[in-house]
Amino acid sequence: YQDHDEHAAFRTLLEQPRQDASAIMDTRFPLPRYISADQHKSEARFLICKLNPSVTHNSTDIHAGQAIPTDDVSLKVFMEHLIKLAVES
Repeated sequence: YQDHDEHAAFRTLLEQPRQDASAIMDTRFPLPRYISADQHKSEARFLICKLNPSVTHNSTDIHAGQAIPTDDVSLKVFMEHLIKLAVES
């Protein structure tokens, strides 16, 4: 819709978060990595993998979402490992 002239307001609405992100990044050091991703594209898969590594090829929950192979571990697995190490010592 945003490519049609009659939906210029919608196009503006979609552009506002990008402008906000750009303004925020201008004040940050070091400069954060900004990724613009479309659904089901490679950038989106990368973001899902980094932001939610709890859904991996080792997941047993079939309703958890799309499985993306990753070397990252979820926060839950990390915390369980820390607890195990703390209890052993």
